[in-house]
Amino acid sequence: MRRSIFTFIFIFSVLEYLIAQASAALNIRIHDTITEGKYHRVDNVFEAAFLPMDPGDFRIKEDSTVEKLKTVDIVAVDLIYTSFPEGEDHSELNRRRAIELFMLLPKAFNRNYIQWRIIKQTDCKKASDLRKFKHGFYIYYRPIPSFNDEYASIQNVLSGKTTMSDSTVFKIFKRNRAWKDMLAVVDVTGSMSPYTAQLLLWLKLNSNLRLIKELVFFNDDEEKSTDQSITTDATGMWTAETFQFEKVLKTCYKAMNNGEHIENNLESIFYAVKKFPEEKKKIIMIADNWEDPCDLRLLPKLKELKIPVKIVICGIDRMINTTYLDIALATGGSIHTMEEDITDLTKIGEGKTLKIGDLKFLLRGGRFIQLN
Repeated sequence: MRRSIFTFIFIFSVLEYLIAQASAALNIRIHDTITEGKYHRVDNVFEAAFLPMDPGDFRIKEDSTVEKLKTVDIVAVDLIYTSFPEGEDHSELNRRRAIELFMLLPKAFNRNYIQWRIIKQTDCKKASDLRKFKHGFYIYYRPIPSFNDEYASIQNVLSGKTTMSDSTVFKIFKRNRAWKDMLAVVDVTGSMSPYTAQLLLWLKLNSNLRLIKELVFFNDDEEKSTDQSITTDATGMWTAETFQFEKVLKTCYKAMNNGEHIENNLESIFYAVKKFPEEKKKIIMIADNWEDPCDLRLLPKLKELKIPVKIVICGIDRMINTTYLDIALATGGSIHTMEEDITDLTKIGEGKTLKIGDLKFLLRGGRFIQLN
């Protein structure tokens, strides 16, 4: 009997903790409620899955879809409800819906870049029409490709069988031909294969330009990794010098195939500086916009190195992961997108705004916040 009481208290405490975590996450990431007559799926480059709920209920009805979403990269979440009867307060129901999602799919809450919205539908005029409107969550995501799929897509680009669908890396390198003998740390996790293909093709075709001298590919193996608050972890990193293209290719594929899709961006910089000390003042980071570095606790130590980091951000679509803006600001570095180079971040004062394309960012407390 005592054991049963203890178990109940323990489970209740855990539930209370999870509820608190969910509420905290929502307070940070959910924008003001958006009003639409009737919800329509957002037109973007991502795939989407719908987790339906009954109009007045908080329970998710599609368990199989939830299981599928545990194996993908979630990039955005829309919580959809209907304002009926008009003027009725749905905040408590929506809070319970969010907690339900948190309990089943916590990864929808634990990334800086995940965009949350609450959508209130207003066109329902009678109770009998409620089921014509969506209630629940629309989850936008990127599938995580297999190594075989990534390998095939890169080989097709290198052989000329397919063209590049996104030319971010090529365009940035073309604009910055003054870069010479750079040390590049390159994310080869998850869905980075289109950008890895561009990097490899550039190296194959433009070796005479000497833009990049050495490479560190990162794709951390979490099971083998040490504490990601120290600078001496060498797991999940593979190096190559660019004058040997076949070795670069082989090393890149090894990195892609042997990691666990964990972004150890800052660890890779410390490793690169130690491995190639003569190039430590000229670092490029090729990063995935839709992932957060797992080792941001190292940022104060990285700042102490006083090495400007040029960050090439791949996969931008309507938002920029502000984590990379923060890294560039802290190191006195720069941000590079397909359209432009932002080299004057250190001139942005506290409380001032930065514009990148159509996006605006506010600097507050030494960190950037996207405004639109």
